[in-house]
Amino acid sequence: MTLESGELFPVDRALRGLRERFGEAVLDADRVSLREQVVVVPSARLAEVVEAVTREWGGTLLTLFGIDERAQAGRYRIHVMCSLAPQDAVLTFVAGVPEHAPRYPSVAARVPAALWLERELADMLGVTPDGHPDPRPLVAHAGWPAATHPLRRDFSPPADWQWAPRFATPQVEGEGVFEIPVGPIHAGIIEPGHFRFASMGESVLQLDVRLGWTWRGLEKSAEGASLSRGLELAERVCGMCALHHALAYCGAIEELAGVQVPPRARAIRVLLAELERLVNHLGDMAGILNDVAWVVGWAECMRLKERLQQANDVLFGHRFLRGTCVPGGVTREVDDTQQLWLRSVLADVRADVVTVQRLALAEPSVVDRLAGAGVLSREVAEDLGATGTAARASGRTLDLRRDHPYALYRELDFAIPTRSAGDVRARFELRGDEIHESLNLIDQLVHRLPGGPLVQHLGELPAGRWGCGLVESARGALTHWLHLAPDGRIADWRVRSASHALWPALAQSVPGNIVPDFPLINKSFNLCYGCCDK
Repeated sequence: MTLESGELFPVDRALRGLRERFGEAVLDADRVSLREQVVVVPSARLAEVVEAVTREWGGTLLTLFGIDERAQAGRYRIHVMCSLAPQDAVLTFVAGVPEHAPRYPSVAARVPAALWLERELADMLGVTPDGHPDPRPLVAHAGWPAATHPLRRDFSPPADWQWAPRFATPQVEGEGVFEIPVGPIHAGIIEPGHFRFASMGESVLQLDVRLGWTWRGLEKSAEGASLSRGLELAERVCGMCALHHALAYCGAIEELAGVQVPPRARAIRVLLAELERLVNHLGDMAGILNDVAWVVGWAECMRLKERLQQANDVLFGHRFLRGTCVPGGVTREVDDTQQLWLRSVLADVRADVVTVQRLALAEPSVVDRLAGAGVLSREVAEDLGATGTAARASGRTLDLRRDHPYALYRELDFAIPTRSAGDVRARFELRGDEIHESLNLIDQLVHRLPGGPLVQHLGELPAGRWGCGLVESARGALTHWLHLAPDGRIADWRVRSASHALWPALAQSVPGNIVPDFPLINKSFNLCYGCCDK
């Protein structure tokens, strides 16, 4: 990125604007890595500072979470991380909340992208966002014992914990209005999630989404664990995005260690990431076509997905690519013969995807179901911080491969396809476009992998530091934040998946549609339950 003489970089412009407007609120500012700038603000001013950065200085809220520092400082510490993409910069706001009064003005009241993040913060840490637009628990269903906050240091599960899930639902009243409960247990082999529709006839007036039915406590399990154990947990946050979670986790370790991954390992990481993206997009296209009863298209996409997962197993020893990405590099080599074989497999995939998508969009009964269904407007996508395919189908162009380059993406040529309609058809077409870009990226790598080692030794890790890994998974932006204890074990680990940001966006895309279109709209987002029940 080039700037005219005297023009400030986005992060410097934002910092100068913050000091000019909130001079007394900017208590301290310091750079903790080449990417991340940390700004300390009072919790009472946190919401208005984050609002200014996101609305006026081009920031995008990535994540918000809290840390229990009562033993060391008598407080909880809130982190709000914002992307300033043009400069590959992250602006992190840190605010302390006293132990005796764990409350602060809600960020979500000003920045809707924080809606679910603050609800989860209240459940997990017991820090209350005053004035939150929807203060209901997100994870802690009403059956949880009072004052049970799993991410507090002194938490231990009560011996008599009888979990009886109950929850409040927003009400829509009026003559002819009905509630339709769906789930949490479904007829398919999907994970549990509850959807409650308020409808008049078949027209949906409101949708409420409730997850948290299989909360696993992965972040709590990581406290005091070794980094290798943490990697095992990271790969199990989401079954279909195991590689990207491992990549983000390893990126956080590498950032705090100040380690540069060898070029060959970075190239193989791109290869792995794009293979996982291909598998996900083909599965999503299959699901959409199945939900409009175009079974031949579903079968063909599933055949291609299976062929790629078999290729993953042949080349890397695992259909879901677990065990391939480690801190400092990768574990598996790809020789010239394997690269040539993979290129032939992907050439067939490319040709068949073109045929499937062309035939599907030439079928009137398919197009009739896809076009105009489940519209997510660009304004709503931006307000809720949506990322990934769903956001780009609504005209939002954020993609961390370009905006916060990692692995070898900075040295590769690729486009960021977008659509503007924001409906199911746009999301279907965009996945086809992204499949071709993934194939193009792999073509650039095959037979041109740089030489050198596969792993860079980390050395002794600095105690007490933190790092953040940012990657673009098949569903969108994914963050892992990792803080080390003095003994080198994990002190705190915070994960935000793309699905966590997209579930509220899905809920906004359903009203105005008919109930029978919900499975199709849901499939066009194809969000994960498990990575939200982390």
